[in-house]
Amino acid sequence: MTRNAKIATLWLLTICGFATHSICDILPMFWGKDMALVATDGNVDQGMIVLMMTLSFFIPACGILCLLSKTNCFKVINVILALLIALFNVAHALMELPSDNAGQYIVMPMMAVLGFVLAWHSIKYVKED
Repeated sequence: MTRNAKIATLWLLTICGFATHSICDILPMFWGKDMALVATDGNVDQGMIVLMMTLSFFIPACGILCLLSKTNCFKVINVILALLIALFNVAHALMELPSDNAGQYIVMPMMAVLGFVLAWHSIKYVKED
C-alpha cells in the first residue's frame, strides 16, 4: 500500500473514530439511562456544534483532499492538519478519561494512537521528495 493510501485510510479511520466516540456516549440511552444533563437548559451552543463538525469531518476531509495533489504545499498542509488532529486527540483523551463509559477506554486511546501514526506518516510523506 502506498503512503498516500495509508494516510487516506488513517484519515478515514479518524472520521470513524469520532463517530464511534459519539455513539459510545449515547448508547446507554438505549438501555434506559437518562442522558439529560442536570445543569443545562436544553439549548446547544452552536459554536460547539461547528467546532465538533470541523474537527470530526471538515479537517479530515481537507486532509484527504490535500492528498489528491502531489505539490509540496498541500503535503505540508496535510502535515499541519494531521498534527492538529493528533494534539486534539491526546488532549481530548486526557479531558475525557476517566469516564463512567467503558467504551471510551477503547476509543480514546485508539484515537490518540491513530493521530500519532497519521502525523508520522504525513511527515514521512513530505520528506519522500
